Amino acid sequence: MRQRVPVILVNVLILVLLLGGLEYAARTVQKRRLGPKAMIPVGVIDRWTAWRNTPGFARPDLEHNGQGFRRSSETSAAKAPGTVRIFLMGGSAAYGTEGLYPQLDPDWQKLYNKDLVDAWLERKLQQRHPERHWEVINAAVPEFRMHQELILFYAKVLDFHPDLVIFLDGHNDMSGLMTDVQGEYNPFDATPHLAEFEALTRPQSLRSLLYINSTWLRNNSVLFDVMYRKAQGRLQANAFGPGVDPNEHVTSPVKFEDMSPANQARARQILSRTGYYVEAVKRLHAALTVEHVPVLFALQPELILSAKALTPTESRFADYTRQVNRRRTIYLYEQLQPEISRQMTEAAARDHFTFVDLGDVFNGTSAKTFTDYCHMTPLGNELVAERMLQTMESSTVMADLLRTSGQ
Repeated sequence: MRQRVPVILVNVLILVLLLGGLEYAARTVQKRRLGPKAMIPVGVIDRWTAWRNTPGFARPDLEHNGQGFRRSSETSAAKAPGTVRIFLMGGSAAYGTEGLYPQLDPDWQKLYNKDLVDAWLERKLQQRHPERHWEVINAAVPEFRMHQELILFYAKVLDFHPDLVIFLDGHNDMSGLMTDVQGEYNPFDATPHLAEFEALTRPQSLRSLLYINSTWLRNNSVLFDVMYRKAQGRLQANAFGPGVDPNEHVTSPVKFEDMSPANQARARQILSRTGYYVEAVKRLHAALTVEHVPVLFALQPELILSAKALTPTESRFADYTRQVNRRRTIYLYEQLQPEISRQMTEAAARDHFTFVDLGDVFNGTSAKTFTDYCHMTPLGNELVAERMLQTMESSTVMADLLRTSGQ
């Protein structure tokens, strides 16, 4: 045994040196390619919202400021006189996630901060209303749903004295409504990544130990984080495929009678939850009203529901989206969005808030506006910003902003 100890120690030393060398090489390459601020995860665990954007993360195409907003400049708590501060909240479409179907897109590209809805809206506001200084701040977080946005508003956004909050939502909350559970829909139970959060905050098993160690490694090892993200990317690319019959060709619109009796029953149950969406909006509106912050709610566009003239690439996206989703899922999207839009229109008139359905925002263009099933190109983001601005100007929102900012 004594003779084996030196051999074991030498092997351990060789392994440590090898891993150390690989880590050094990974850090050197990462720093050269993406900059020193990209050597941390883009998102972190959060005690209030489950996760949030990592403050200070940056790479050439994507930058978070020190407050965790996707913005190239810092956001101070104090506002200069004559400044109108607008926050954009939502999930990955508002945040500006690049297309998730790169294998189908010959023109796939990164999205820079300047290409996003908030940047377009800020530039347009400054051009049309130069008598004020405009700040449109992207506080969106990938995968967020409205109940998380409400928490983030109180945990972070309210401290920066917003004059208006725009909520760009739809896809994530509809996906939540489709969660295959019995009984009433509970958005907190249906929030993604809860298993990871519980494993980290209440460690009681070997699984918890694995999560704790992998989280520590992601935050401290560039080599591990790169390997982790590559593995996640492969899983994400195949996320829709398992359990789907590749021979099943789903065409739109899906007819109710084309589904199996079991899927018909599940569809009825899920559609009975549609009212949750308006209830979540009403909670947001009530909370922001108490804080004297106006709101604008926008329902995001969906590729498979869009009536625009699709480009060949967008047609591939649409075909792939239908292929990898079950017939019931496509049917539910086709039923949920128009019903949510109808209920939102009625609620906006009844409860006096501003709402815009962006489902037809791309109908006037034949250019590429989608990068997958719901994320958008720079042109798509510009068109969304333009419609938001038109909505603000055609309602009382703009007049109120100009009046209050001058006080």
